[in-house]
Amino acid sequence: MVQYSHSRTRKKMSHLLLLCLSVVLNGCQPKIQHQPFTLIEADVTSEEVLILSENFENFRMLKLPTDSVMGEIDKIQYENNKVYISDGQTMFIFSDDGQLLSCFNKKGRGPGEYTGITDFVVNGENITVLNQRKLLTYNQNGVNISILNLDLGVMAISPTIDNAYFLYCGNIVSDKNQHILHKVRDGQENEQFLPIDEHRAKYLFFFGIHPFYIHQDFIYFFDIFNDTVYVSSDKGLEPSFYIDYKGKNVPVSFFERNYADIAVFMTEFNKTSYAYGVFDFVLYDRFLMFCSRYLQNRKLTVFDRKQKISKTYASIKDDVYFNGLTIPVSDFKYHADKRIFVPLDAYKVFEWSNVYPPAEQFKSMVDVTEEEDNPLLLIFDFKQ
Repeated sequence: MVQYSHSRTRKKMSHLLLLCLSVVLNGCQPKIQHQPFTLIEADVTSEEVLILSENFENFRMLKLPTDSVMGEIDKIQYENNKVYISDGQTMFIFSDDGQLLSCFNKKGRGPGEYTGITDFVVNGENITVLNQRKLLTYNQNGVNISILNLDLGVMAISPTIDNAYFLYCGNIVSDKNQHILHKVRDGQENEQFLPIDEHRAKYLFFFGIHPFYIHQDFIYFFDIFNDTVYVSSDKGLEPSFYIDYKGKNVPVSFFERNYADIAVFMTEFNKTSYAYGVFDFVLYDRFLMFCSRYLQNRKLTVFDRKQKISKTYASIKDDVYFNGLTIPVSDFKYHADKRIFVPLDAYKVFEWSNVYPPAEQFKSMVDVTEEEDNPLLLIFDFKQ
């Protein structure tokens, strides 16, 4: 990892940036006392290779049973020593050792049913599913417990902390919604954060994202075209981390142009050399990790919170599961909730094992994998 090297000019600009962010947020939420937040440099031009064993530990592999066919994994949550997985239609609940405990698909338009799983969260022993403008809560066996109809178009929901959770509306503006985030406490909406830019609301829409992460009972929020990661506290919503792409952050003027829709915006964006995004944000006591996009490729940044150093990677070298395998970060799709989960399609495992011998402790599991099986899960933690 490489130490930050700031020039005097960069330091002055960084200090000015911190001040501006505080002023903007204070304008939305008066009287908030902000905690200092951290500037993280991400060198997206880096072609460095991350070696798995040098950064992570406690490696495991789970072969998910084929009792019920699973589609492409959309989200994973780890709670109460159980693994909860959604493929957008069905909820799967597995034990910590990979046994299928329960699964349910309530697709339909009747009472207690959904047309699809936009997002889900686990609260205690119950699962709350977001479907368009309603929240449906089920028990572990898929029995519907409650339904909450929403007045807003909601794209994601956060976990619940102290009887409060967030609804993420993105840029869906309406007579009843002018904010990106809405906080609900004890079943009643009581705060809104981050006003929607009316111009961006004409074209800037992304779906299928999960912009929340929970760490030590704090909810963190990150968005695709926002370089700031926010944290919720009893004081409100505060900036916690700011990502500096070393001169490649998207200027405000780029968003002020006129675009017919998101497709036109992305076409124009892909002609630039700007970097964007905080995807798949993970926060541990010592480290944090997130992905960004640069020149249509994903880059992975790891930040050491203790030593205040960061490093950005273009590819991953596997020296743990399939020795010798190197893949671009674009193929390193992970989910994080207390642990890091990397789903692997069975056909990839089948192909890789013919070229890169699996490690001895995982060989028996790989050897019985068929191309049509459900995905396997690679599971590990940051080294602390």
